[in-house]
Amino acid sequence: MPRHIIGLMPRFVSCGLILSAGLLGLVGCGGYNAPSQPPPTPTSVTISPTSASVPAGTGTKNFTATVMNDYLSRGVTWALSGAGCSGAACGSLSNMTSSAVTYNAPASVPNPATVTLTATSVNDTSKSSTATITVTAAAGAAAVSVTMTDTPPAGVTLLSFEVSVTGATLNPGSVDLLGGKGPIQIEVKQLETESAFLSTATVPAGAFTSLTLTFANPELTFKNDTGAALAGCAAGAVCEIKPTGTLSSTVNFPGSGIVIMANSPTGIQVDVNPDTILSATLGLDFSLAGAISVQQLSMKPAGELEDLDDLQGLVQNLDTTNKKFTLHTLGGDFPITTDNNTAFDFEVCAANNFTCLQNNQIIEVDTMLMAGGGFLAKKIEFEDEAEDDELEGLVFKIDDATHFEMVVLDELRSVNNVNIGNPIVVTLSNPQFQVNADGLPVPSTLQGVFEGAMDTSQLLRGQTVEIRLTGPANPGPPVAVTADRVRLRMTQFTANVKAGSVVPPNFSVDTLPALFTRAGISSIHVQTSSNTDLEGVSGVTALADGNTVSLRGLLFNNGALPPELIAKKVRKR
Repeated sequence: MPRHIIGLMPRFVSCGLILSAGLLGLVGCGGYNAPSQPPPTPTSVTISPTSASVPAGTGTKNFTATVMNDYLSRGVTWALSGAGCSGAACGSLSNMTSSAVTYNAPASVPNPATVTLTATSVNDTSKSSTATITVTAAAGAAAVSVTMTDTPPAGVTLLSFEVSVTGATLNPGSVDLLGGKGPIQIEVKQLETESAFLSTATVPAGAFTSLTLTFANPELTFKNDTGAALAGCAAGAVCEIKPTGTLSSTVNFPGSGIVIMANSPTGIQVDVNPDTILSATLGLDFSLAGAISVQQLSMKPAGELEDLDDLQGLVQNLDTTNKKFTLHTLGGDFPITTDNNTAFDFEVCAANNFTCLQNNQIIEVDTMLMAGGGFLAKKIEFEDEAEDDELEGLVFKIDDATHFEMVVLDELRSVNNVNIGNPIVVTLSNPQFQVNADGLPVPSTLQGVFEGAMDTSQLLRGQTVEIRLTGPANPGPPVAVTADRVRLRMTQFTANVKAGSVVPPNFSVDTLPALFTRAGISSIHVQTSSNTDLEGVSGVTALADGNTVSLRGLLFNNGALPPELIAKKVRKR
């Protein structure tokens, strides 16, 4: 080997050893440093267009998605969602690829009318982009909202009447008014003074003569005041039954029918009459003449079709910029908007305006169903900072100082072992009593006595209260719960104006439901104010002796005097 090559070998081997060691210690040779690698460019997704309006029925719209730095060009997945719809009610997707899709509008406009199309990167699912799609009424069509109310029953003391609405179709044409929504659970007994919202659907312009309704899963809770066994229920007992019978009805609109005009939103009100539906033996038949009636609603001056009051639920999707939110209730989600006329009752918040709202708060909302299907808040009242196990019900028996019984009419959230319509036994445990005044001018004496109670002394048969549970419900029977708070809520009942009692702004009622009369209560004094909503009558002075009225308000035990109702609504029948 030549000498000059041999002379180089030690240096070559040495450098080789250093390079090998460099794999462990990153030691360079002769000053060499490996070039630094630039950080990888993050993935990003864009969607086009970012917004679109698509008519209901046959409307379509194409969308594309682009993914930057998309390893192996795997593209996106597509998904649809909506605050007021699910499944086909939000629309559908077709011609789907990793970079493009076609949106197909649903048959009717969802409520709210916007749905969201989301494109999500396959490689990095944390990266996505959305497009907002507004579903509009089809040309030659209009938005039709459907509400339900009731004519109160006579005879048995009906405590709860729960039924699901599974179908509502306009004829001719079998136009679906529920828009794929449902079944919709309704507590009929709560409709004496209020209305329940069923749905808003897109209906083609035309003349319609009748409405076909289908129902399911009726459940009835009643107090047997007949003096003999009834439907397996002993005399004087409170029983819960599942009556059977005909669960469909086709009812004609008055006169020659109704006309839906293109681009002119309207409403239809369904009135159910339990007194006709229920037989003497508590079977039921929705098909009987007079069991159901329907009418077209006229738009009121403020643009509303109907008032929906005392909606209680959870604040979600709070939008402080546009001053709107979703009210989540067990009966469904209501997209609520506000305006400068919306009143707030937030004693815990000094600002007492929209800024007081927070996600997951419990509130009560009085709202207007607007033509087109939106909900505009008239008043928003604070209830609780967080969701608890709370039950609202109608008191039907006072057992002793620490126990009373009620029928469950509503749940703030689903409570294990408890269903709407269940009679339950309530045990009080260091209870706090509250009055949910709802802006009514409650006399301080009545409120003070109720809120100062420590036992059942201020409770009254026929009152509606809300209780907060301290633990799980015992399934029984009977279902039993323990509560540490009793909050007075809005009671409703139907009675007649007592002869000679009208002294504006107040009056008295008699011919009361048996729940009151069998407790020795023959009359109730009614106070009205500027905060009382009068329906079907211009004022208290227009009430005549013997008029039938449905009342809603705060009912107080007034000691030796007749009970006092601070009225929120008076509906003349």
